Amino acid sequence: MRTSAKVSFCLLLMMETLIGCKPMIRNGAMVAGYRNSTCIPVRFGPGILPPTRAWDFTMTTKKGLTVRILGATMPGGRITVRYLPEGTETVAANAGDYIYPADVRLDSGSDTLFIKASGITAALSQPQTWLFEYDLNNRQQIARNRVDPSVLPEECQIK
Repeated sequence: MRTSAKVSFCLLLMMETLIGCKPMIRNGAMVAGYRNSTCIPVRFGPGILPPTRAWDFTMTTKKGLTVRILGATMPGGRITVRYLPEGTETVAANAGDYIYPADVRLDSGSDTLFIKASGITAALSQPQTWLFEYDLNNRQQIARNRVDPSVLPEECQIK
């Protein structure tokens, strides 16, 4: 391995370690927001094998924006929000490789999405759970934190 390749590999490993070592939260506004929010309907994704959790839900916010929430628990999985009718799409949550969306909830009072993602990191093979908070009206992610999964409620049931 060339020296520059070794340095690049070491830097990548250090970044993964630093990101992976972010302290977990166990309480606070984000955890409470997720816990108190309503489940976005989840189902098995059509045409996805093996069967996996998927979201395809359209709603109107209190400010009158029509949004379509899309995503699935799969490689490359993320939760996107498509604003209708213009079709603008933003990423509400993308936890990265091997950490996939697991649950999507809505605080209808504030038009805020809470997304739980979980999996095992590629470099360190360690389980991680993340919470994302996304403001539907302002079209932006508000927060992203590692969370202790034991403090979260059960994931929403497939219907």
